[in-house]
Amino acid sequence: MRHVLAMLLWRDLRATLPWRAGGLLMQGMQGAASAAIIATGLWTAFWATTPPSAAAEARPRLPDAVCAPERFKIVLDVGHTVENQGATSARGVREYVFNLRLAKEMEKALTDAGFRQTHLFVTPGPTKAQLFKRVARANALGADLFLSIHHNDVQERYKEKWEHEGASRPYSDRFAGHSLFVSRMNPRLAESLAFGHLLGIELKKQDLVYTRHHLEDVPGERRQLLDPEGGVYRYDNLVVLRYTSVPAVLMEAGIIINRAEELLLETPEHRDRIAQATLAAVDRFCALQQGRTPSRRAARKQT
Repeated sequence: MRHVLAMLLWRDLRATLPWRAGGLLMQGMQGAASAAIIATGLWTAFWATTPPSAAAEARPRLPDAVCAPERFKIVLDVGHTVENQGATSARGVREYVFNLRLAKEMEKALTDAGFRQTHLFVTPGPTKAQLFKRVARANALGADLFLSIHHNDVQERYKEKWEHEGASRPYSDRFAGHSLFVSRMNPRLAESLAFGHLLGIELKKQDLVYTRHHLEDVPGERRQLLDPEGGVYRYDNLVVLRYTSVPAVLMEAGIIINRAEELLLETPEHRDRIAQATLAAVDRFCALQQGRTPSRRAARKQT
């Protein structure tokens, strides 16, 4: 039913919105623009997630083709830096350690699948200037997709104390799960939202769930959930999302202040599920960007 609704909404919207070669130009009031963007993302995701038999009934039959991964440029951006390592886990491990390890494993999964133009960004620097360096580098590269890898914390009000290895450390077991973010200020928002949807769906196929703590009515949260099915939130002013000129998504792979989830994120098996979900989503998005149907290459580890 959601696919039918998306198609009907798209039919009504496309008659009134201007087009250009690189994507949809949305003008006018922000509320209408936001609705158009979400509809466009859902329409894109519809073709990516609809079974082939159903899709064949809904559109003219096209010759089978696959993503050409060697032509697809993806940036895996390692969140934070050696000098500014981000959040701290319940056991005292810095976020940057989690980010770098997972990004390297994602890079291997992608390159092994033929995405040879996978670029791992490891950016130094203690100040906000390093964020703009990432943006400039991605834009100069002409990437087809920008994915920033992070691990999550929670607001201070949710934290308690526990003793670990002789030290008192903060923790919070109240929330768990991943989250995905896009910026409405990104010029390729429809495509950003479409990739976020694909990634959220592939994570769901791996039996991974997204956290809803960003919906909490507390300072620092109150995020708008743009895609309840995929778990994609709106976060307009994140530098690496707002100022990149390519489709961009930020992933929080899990909540490391949660004691159980921290241990889970330490296991190679769990990280591989995230990496395989990412590969499957990239493969589908690549096929969409290149105007083709997605391949079966990324379905190696459906669980």
